[in-house]
Amino acid sequence: MHIWPTYIRTRLTLWYIAIFSLIMGLYVSAACAIQYWELNEQLYHAEVQDMETVEGLLYFTPDGRLLLHEEYHSRPGSRLLLDRLMEVLDPNGAVLFRNEKLNGLALGGPPLPQEASVSHYASRMRIADGRHVLVVSHFHPVQGKRVLIRLAYSTEPLRRRLIELLVVLMLVLPLALIAAGFAGYRVAGKALNPLAAMADLTEQITATRLSSRVPVENPNDEFGRMACVLNGLLERLEEAFQKLQRFTSDVSHELRTPLASIRSVGEVGLQQSHSDAEYKDILGSMLEEVSRLTSMIDTLMTIAHADSGSIQLNRTVFPLMELIEESVGVVDVLAEEKKQTIFVAGDSALSVSADRGFLRMAVINLLDNAVKYSPVGSTIHILLELSTQERRYVKLAIADEGPGIPISEASRVFDRFYRLDGGRTRDEGGAGLGLAIAKWSVEAHGGEILLDSELGRGSAFTIRLPAV
Repeated sequence: MHIWPTYIRTRLTLWYIAIFSLIMGLYVSAACAIQYWELNEQLYHAEVQDMETVEGLLYFTPDGRLLLHEEYHSRPGSRLLLDRLMEVLDPNGAVLFRNEKLNGLALGGPPLPQEASVSHYASRMRIADGRHVLVVSHFHPVQGKRVLIRLAYSTEPLRRRLIELLVVLMLVLPLALIAAGFAGYRVAGKALNPLAAMADLTEQITATRLSSRVPVENPNDEFGRMACVLNGLLERLEEAFQKLQRFTSDVSHELRTPLASIRSVGEVGLQQSHSDAEYKDILGSMLEEVSRLTSMIDTLMTIAHADSGSIQLNRTVFPLMELIEESVGVVDVLAEEKKQTIFVAGDSALSVSADRGFLRMAVINLLDNAVKYSPVGSTIHILLELSTQERRYVKLAIADEGPGIPISEASRVFDRFYRLDGGRTRDEGGAGLGLAIAKWSVEAHGGEILLDSELGRGSAFTIRLPAV
């Protein structure tokens, strides 16, 4: 069973009260200790002054007895001296005088070395009747004879005053703790109000209200930083939701076309009887659309795995020229159909550390894009070289002689399902996923892909990868 409070405000208040109680306890202890020390100092100085008075009142009688002029105490200003405990010893420890207040009890034994070495030696002791006293000792000559005078006062009044002070402070302490708890609760509530406001606002944010933001009053304090972090999270979520909605819409649109084509061909084929050759043509058209649909789904699965980060690259070191030649061999058939020439040049010794399959996919997509949009009889140039301008990297440039891409559209050609010319046929334009796959593959290897294009003069895609 948990008895610890649930709310942070209550926990902060309890912590505040606990810390305040500890501080007050230390304060009371220090105050009592200082008060007790000051009272002891006052008692010590009072005894030293009384010692100076007593020294002038002691005298020896003709028969050698040591007495004290008691008539001194008859004056009203000296009534407090009646609590004095006093004894006088000779240097050998013989008792020369004890006042009546001692009732024959001793204020210690024989003289101590400390009593002779210190002008006024102070010590605390408990006499035989149980009283705690502060004793001040002093050697003084009386009529030419050196004697040890010991004066003592009870420390019980000091203890009583200390207890009275402690009781007063302990009576005030609960009131102080209640006031501190109330103030701490109010302060904690005021300090946590921004957090409560952020929680209330965040609760109202849904998938359709991701554009809402938490207000930032002071970006330099803890709550301001938390608000900035929440706003950053909301911004990323909003962007992710927008991409997901756009992706879902594009996928739905792209899948609808081949499915509608398959359905249309099938319905037309069932409306009337056909010859075997015609049925083969119908099935061939349907299989072509199925193949296109399967390829698109495989590409979408690759993109989904890439977005989730579940794809692990199997890196190996290999000459990049070998991969280029393999990729050219894949698209060479398409280039021959359009009577295009693919010209390859560069340093065949340059190697990279990469996943051969994914990097090959990127190069093939770029080559396929160049063949698809270049006119009949044109030339596609591939150049592989080492660049050391900013850092050492391998640069692969693929340039075509196609229509080019407007500058305003250059930043969008790598978006998924984006096709520059809406009027292109599906056979010519594809699904708009090739460049998106190429961009992901290159960036996954720590590289970058750049586009340099001009309307009417073709496009050049450049892949830059870290050199080995």
